[in-house]
Amino acid sequence: MDLIAINVLMYAATGSSAWLAATMAFRTLGGLLSSVFSGVLADRFDRRKIMIIADILRAVIILLLLIYPNPVMIIAVCFLIGLTTSLFAVSYSAEIPQIFGEDKVIETNALIARLTSVSLVFGFIGAGIITDFVGHQATLIIDGATYILSAIILMRMKWKVSPPKQIHPAAGNIKKVMTSLKSDLKEVNAFILLAPMLLLVNVVFLIGSFAGASHNLGIPLLAEIINDEKQSLYYGLIWGAWGMGSVLATMIMPKISFLNERSIYYACFVSAMLMSAGFITFFSNTKNWIILIFAFVTGIFDATFTTLHAVLLQKTDNHIRGRIFGVGMLLKSLGFALGFVVAPFVLETTSLKWMIWIFHGALIAATVCIIIISGNVNKKRKLWKSAS
Repeated sequence: MDLIAINVLMYAATGSSAWLAATMAFRTLGGLLSSVFSGVLADRFDRRKIMIIADILRAVIILLLLIYPNPVMIIAVCFLIGLTTSLFAVSYSAEIPQIFGEDKVIETNALIARLTSVSLVFGFIGAGIITDFVGHQATLIIDGATYILSAIILMRMKWKVSPPKQIHPAAGNIKKVMTSLKSDLKEVNAFILLAPMLLLVNVVFLIGSFAGASHNLGIPLLAEIINDEKQSLYYGLIWGAWGMGSVLATMIMPKISFLNERSIYYACFVSAMLMSAGFITFFSNTKNWIILIFAFVTGIFDATFTTLHAVLLQKTDNHIRGRIFGVGMLLKSLGFALGFVVAPFVLETTSLKWMIWIFHGALIAATVCIIIISGNVNKKRKLWKSAS
């Protein structure tokens, strides 16, 4: 809900696509900074407590816009929301196998993605309607209340947690803490380099995040092209249609039987390409019904891609899983940050349609190359096994 309220508030205050890009860039920058240490915190401390603290902070931060609704404050709020959201997301994603069982990661992630998509449908459409008819203040209040509700639910939930590997940074022991954090990052780096398919899927995720900046910037602009007087409403409808597609995908995914882990990787690659093709298609049109239909289709493959990526990361060992998700969040934030820097310049020199073509066309081309590389990796593995 805050995504729509903040973007509409900023665009109304400045009328500038550069300021609009800045809100998303600073949100991403906060996530980028947080992802550097959030994985280490998730592996060393109680993930449940981290999630509760992050929720309370997000509620306080978003409600600050009711008091200071100026462009500079909006930028600051976006940065802090990005930072705390990344902190929450890493602990949340890493703890899912502990809560529901490591043998049920696909079913659990599909269910979570389905519920998330349902909430996105209501959130985006609801935010569009509320912001359009009542104002952004009501949207921000409801949004802040959802974070408080999340914190209360987490306080009441109980599950078996692994004993956290705690560090106690005493005043004279900073050097030891930094050395420990450095060794943590080295461990996860070595793990990823020894798992070539995990490395390749993370490269696709990085490029996908870069491409994602283009449609996150482009959708509010597309909504304005459709109807500049009802921008927030159409903004919500487009994301709502995307969310409905995500719901359908999460209902289908648990029923699909994957032959092995490698087939999950290839399904992830293909869904990334189809997602990009969907974004290219609906940004190449201006008719409402075509845009909403292809937003729905795009939501199907977007949810499939992100869910399968999460499943592959959750298959790693629990002691390192938080840091693996920290790397995933780092790549996502880095991709978004670079995308939001580049996208406004591309938009100024071309058009909205061609900006999407360039960004998502790059993702499709890169994924095709990575599929070819992954095929060669698997061939080398088979040759090595037969030789040994």
